[in-house]
Amino acid sequence: MAMKLKAKEIIKFLLIIIIISISTGCANFIAHDLTKPNENIKSHKVQINDIEMSYYTLGDKNKYPLVFLHGALVFTDYYNDLIENLSKEYYIIGVDIRGHGRTTIGTNSFSFTQISKDIIDLTNRLEIKKFNMVGHSLGGIILLHLSKDYPMKINKGVSIASLYNHNGIDFNNNKFKFFTEDGFKEEKGLYSNLILKVIDKSYDRIGELDKYEKTKAILSESGSIIFPDLTASDLNKIETPILVFVAEKDKLIRPSHTIQMSNELKNSKYKIIKNANHDRIVMSKKYIKLISTNTLEFLK
Repeated sequence: MAMKLKAKEIIKFLLIIIIISISTGCANFIAHDLTKPNENIKSHKVQINDIEMSYYTLGDKNKYPLVFLHGALVFTDYYNDLIENLSKEYYIIGVDIRGHGRTTIGTNSFSFTQISKDIIDLTNRLEIKKFNMVGHSLGGIILLHLSKDYPMKINKGVSIASLYNHNGIDFNNNKFKFFTEDGFKEEKGLYSNLILKVIDKSYDRIGELDKYEKTKAILSESGSIIFPDLTASDLNKIETPILVFVAEKDKLIRPSHTIQMSNELKNSKYKIIKNANHDRIVMSKKYIKLISTNTLEFLK
């Protein structure tokens, strides 16, 4: 009996080692693919407020400007395929927000108000009077704040798999276990671990792993303040035309919440992307094509 139990423990241990090895290998492969160089992209750094902000540009500078904002923890490189499609019609400014990608952390807060100010100050520095904006997840939240606080700057917006307050997150069935009711925590879970490993490897590849670890610590210490707290009343006052993409199989943000957000906005319509989840909606070539086509049609 003891021998059988010992054998089972050895098999269990070996299976864990195999799973870890496979997930690490997958993480390396995905991170390499997501951060591969794009010769068409021009990288820039500029001092904005208390941070050295990293941003890149793509497309014809004479075309109408489009600011692109990434999701939480990740950075602009993750969206290269989507941004490349959008650059056919627009001059893209892809921004790494404070503490993300190649942008420094700074001394000011990670508040939505501060991040919004960073974006506005960057566009003012670039002498961009008005622009379109596309944002995924966290980027969609910033779009709402900019539309509310700087309405004269935003022409049209596109929100992808986003939310307007913490009620949009299904904490009980959340596949991204590191987002909890108490904020960001490095919770364990096979899917969560793989995502965090991919992000870790991505930051390592661009030489920003130490900064990323500090960003995670700040988010962890910040608690639930990292979640948006806009109200339906706030949304009712936003005049900006906004197209809202809903990921039908989103396991982070409730699709019903994203639909409600669109309904509360004055000039909004939503489109459900069938079978898409929170991350694949901007990573899968099939969904990227759908997002790109509908976005370009809406922004005309």
